[in-house]
Amino acid sequence: MRIQIAKNIFHVNLSVMKKILDLGEFKLGKKSDDYKYFKKQVMDYVYKSIKKLLKILAEDGLLEKCDCKAKIRQGYSDCKYCGGSGYRNKKASNKVS
Repeated sequence: MRIQIAKNIFHVNLSVMKKILDLGEFKLGKKSDDYKYFKKQVMDYVYKSIKKLLKILAEDGLLEKCDCKAKIRQGYSDCKYCGGSGYRNKKASNKVS
């Protein structure tokens, strides 16, 4: 199987986000209002950025919507194509232009 671009982009960004949130939790405390605000801001920014990038890659013809109908905000999934990103590599076309 070829490398799934969207899946890898999604999983790397989620991993980085998790590390950032762990550092914020360590510094601010999980139950603090400051941490809750920090977490919301980080998650909103990361998810919006991933969505924007994947949409651009789809518009450029590299990706397409995955059949599993996953949504980015739902997080990881077991889909072997998108991993929860909602996008997969564009299926190869046999058409000759």
